[in-house]
Amino acid sequence: MQKPIISERKIEHLSEVIKAMSHPLRYKIICLLGRGEMSMQNLVKAINTSHSNASQHLALLQDSGLVLMRRVASRVYFRIRDQRTLSLLAMSHHVLA
Repeated sequence: MQKPIISERKIEHLSEVIKAMSHPLRYKIICLLGRGEMSMQNLVKAINTSHSNASQHLALLQDSGLVLMRRVASRVYFRIRDQRTLSLLAMSHHVLA
């Protein structure tokens, strides 16, 4: 029997990451963060949703490893963890759009 190209564990992880990116609001968040780090307040305004809704989506993006958060006093800032994520989105847009 041939050894799989990618382990089952890796396939499950990649599937979860892709699923995290697939929601329209999270996709929009990733695109916005592709321009640079943003505060929670600015993200909420940019995506036109409630703080609670944005927080839930950002938590999922953090859990999947796509987004990093940092606190400065009472402000929270988010950024893309790995810029290659943006290359993946650009490629998917090019191939699928």
